Amino acid sequence: MRRKFAVLAAILVVLGIVVVVVAAFAGVAQTDPAAGKVESVMCATCHGADGMSAATDVPNLAGQHYEYLMEQLIAFKEGTRRNGVMNEMVRPMSLAQLRNVAAYYSTVPVTVGTSNARQ
Repeated sequence: MRRKFAVLAAILVVLGIVVVVVAAFAGVAQTDPAAGKVESVMCATCHGADGMSAATDVPNLAGQHYEYLMEQLIAFKEGTRRNGVMNEMVRPMSLAQLRNVAAYYSTVPVTVGTSNARQ
């Protein structure tokens, strides 16, 4: 009886781990880069239409890692990273919108020496 209980407990632990791992990746899997492109229209004002900024003091977003972009967007939203414009831009955005924007910019290829914003 104890052996059956131990096996059952081990199976439940493994299933619990699987559920946690699947949940962790679910946010990435449920992103919509196409929606992110639409939601990033205001971002283009500073960061360029293709995520490649024409200004040297504005970061390029194209080709950045999804996780990095999410970390920064959440920091701006929570106010732990301060920038008056960015804090105000992302504050009203939902987590789903932030995921979509991060997914979009992470899929944009990096271009060197050109930007759609300059054309």
